[in-house]
Amino acid sequence: MDIGESLVGSYFKYVLGCKIVVYNCHLDGGGELDVVALDPDGKKIYLCEVATHLRGLLYGDSNAATVERVSHKIKRAAAFAAANFPDREPVFMLWAPAVSRRLVQDLLRLQPDPGTQKITLKFIFNHDYTACIRRLRDIARQNIKTTDEPAFRLLQILEHLR
Repeated sequence: MDIGESLVGSYFKYVLGCKIVVYNCHLDGGGELDVVALDPDGKKIYLCEVATHLRGLLYGDSNAATVERVSHKIKRAAAFAAANFPDREPVFMLWAPAVSRRLVQDLLRLQPDPGTQKITLKFIFNHDYTACIRRLRDIARQNIKTTDEPAFRLLQILEHLR
């Protein structure tokens, strides 16, 4: 697990109250989901790709290659959810702190493949990413209990410096 994945997992645990958060979940046929979280109400499963590319999200050498790769990740996530969590609503989330305006527009045009299980798409980019991490920092400021989440523990330390 990298630190960006730990931040996202911490968000699910401490902000959304998810009790089950799994990292680097390997998929049949290769690949993995960076973060998988089960919502506390038992209705949704969050399937997350976390791309902590500080110079801007890019897979391959172009926006088109990035969109194609994300589309492929969505299809694999939908298949994973259908096979393993058929009673939960799957939500694919792409988390990235720095995404160009043009790439955001291209990614927002993505639609789930109509031949696969219904899956909701959510993109947590730029200001939305920052807002989520600020919420997590607010909770870290109020919480001093030791945690097994490295990113959350770092936020706790930073928020409690004297």
